[in-house]
Amino acid sequence: MPLNDPMVWLGDIERLGGIWVLLAVVVGVVHKLGALRTLGLALLTALTTFLADSVSFGIKDLVNRPRPFEAHPQIHPLYSVHSSSFPAGHAATAFAGATLLAYMAPRASPLFLALAVAISYSRVYVGVHYPGDVIAGAAVGALVAGAVIAVLRLSPSPAVRAKFRGGSRPAVTRRAQIR
Repeated sequence: MPLNDPMVWLGDIERLGGIWVLLAVVVGVVHKLGALRTLGLALLTALTTFLADSVSFGIKDLVNRPRPFEAHPQIHPLYSVHSSSFPAGHAATAFAGATLLAYMAPRASPLFLALAVAISYSRVYVGVHYPGDVIAGAAVGALVAGAVIAVLRLSPSPAVRAKFRGGSRPAVTRRAQIR
């Protein structure tokens, strides 16, 4: 099948959120954040995707749902996996990375979302997840990233808040209030 290799490749680049850390560096370079802030964004992205992966594995241990190929022997996965199915960890890390980077670089958010959707879909295509696993994983990832963003925006440090959009807003002028 012509899509087999690209779908396996999408799963490979997503392992532990690695692609999102690389994209965080790209965002830092494109937005000229400087070396220290770019490194900080890469580390924050790594932490966020790791948290999403950890939450998804915690849920996997509780639910312990069999993989599609275990429940349906006629399904032949394109590679082997050894954990339970629900939720999809790749989808969790993909949506955690996409959500965080979309917040940091909103103009690129359609690209981040498209990549997260493609990675998530690949998990169903290669035969290792049900669609519901992927939807749940995406929700876990988006929620984890949302929590990370909220914590950073609510930081008591003005310097930390200032680094994140919306963290410190200029005062509204009288003229703007009248309109």
